Amino acid sequence: RRRKAVSRLSVDSARVSALGGPHAYTRRRAIYYGVTLFLLALIQTTLLPLFPLFGIVPDVCLLFVLYIAMRDGREVGGTVGLCAGFLECALGVTGPSALPILFFTVGYGVGHLSGRTLPRSFPSYLILSASLCFLRPAVTLAAIGLAAQASAFDLTVILRGTLAPEMLVNFLFSLPMYP
Repeated sequence: RRRKAVSRLSVDSARVSALGGPHAYTRRRAIYYGVTLFLLALIQTTLLPLFPLFGIVPDVCLLFVLYIAMRDGREVGGTVGLCAGFLECALGVTGPSALPILFFTVGYGVGHLSGRTLPRSFPSYLILSASLCFLRPAVTLAAIGLAAQASAFDLTVILRGTLAPEMLVNFLFSLPMYP
């Protein structure tokens, strides 16, 4: 007798068909991600500034993009990243910037790396979140460098006062978001 192999695709398709078809499942997931992202952006702009850790408000929207990209892959991670970047720009978290491009790149890159290059495990999540926590302060440093005059730009003060706490706070907030 031949045993019928049950693939991941058949299990997912059975779950999707039980929920009302593939389009209904995609719509539900998109609504869930959109509402969650909007609530996280509101929390990031209203509640978290009241209780800053080391004077830094964590970027929970970027950490949500990391979570979704590790969980659902590069296409969904890139799409959620692009939406998160536009949402942060629209809510005035950082003002007009290149955040949608950065968030899209993070979502797509993490989604591509997780599962293909790196296994979906906690150590690989730590590697990706630590590298992400270095990327966000690099964008902050570039913004400070563009805004400051050359004489007022002291890298050691900026590193100790802004960049190191930003890396630490974002990394601490990324730990409970492991998918």
